[in-house]
Amino acid sequence: MTETPRQRARIETEAQITAIGNRMIDDEGVDGLSLRAIARELGVVSSAVYRYVKSRDELLTILIRDAFMQIADAVDEALDGHRRVETLALAMLEWSRRHPSRWALIYGTPIADYEAPREETVVPGTRIMVTLAELVAEIRDDAEAATEGDAKPRGSAAKSVQDGKERRGMEAALQPLRDGLAELGLDYDDHVILETITIWVAVIGLINGLRFGQFGPGFDHVEDDLMSEVIGRLGA
Repeated sequence: MTETPRQRARIETEAQITAIGNRMIDDEGVDGLSLRAIARELGVVSSAVYRYVKSRDELLTILIRDAFMQIADAVDEALDGHRRVETLALAMLEWSRRHPSRWALIYGTPIADYEAPREETVVPGTRIMVTLAELVAEIRDDAEAATEGDAKPRGSAAKSVQDGKERRGMEAALQPLRDGLAELGLDYDDHVILETITIWVAVIGLINGLRFGQFGPGFDHVEDDLMSEVIGRLGA
């Protein structure tokens, strides 16, 4: 369906608002966001901007969604033809270096008095985790294929009982995540889900530690090596 001139103008204005908002985030963080300042930069009265963005919270949602899409696109591009967990993690790390304030917006401290609407942020916000789960499942399938036919060690009855208890505990703990993946049309077993969580927490935690200075100075030139080492230790 062909866009009308009015529709094209609206799309262009919304893109301008997003670009200006991103620049404000880059320069001053969330505190620097101002619809009035955006209106001034666009050369329109404040009331005109409110036709596109009704509130600061709505602007935050737009920028959060955009940041999630940007980093997921960067990860997808890096993984094109080179599907490895390390590649995914290094792409996230590189994006965080280029856009530290946008990283803080989506993975840092929650913004006071703001709650992101799930219907607008869940899908873009989970794109990378879904991709990670796919990679983990692929790794597991490859490992199982490589060991197929190997004799399995026989365990004791007591160990089988203990394993059963641990399995039931894990199933209960992972149920909320299993439900969330089901909403996205994904069905992975608990081992894949748990492995995905383990890697995800390690990647996010390491990047946050580096971006927010939690490890102190001296890591600028070794960030990639550190990430690669962490992923290697996780066996991914």
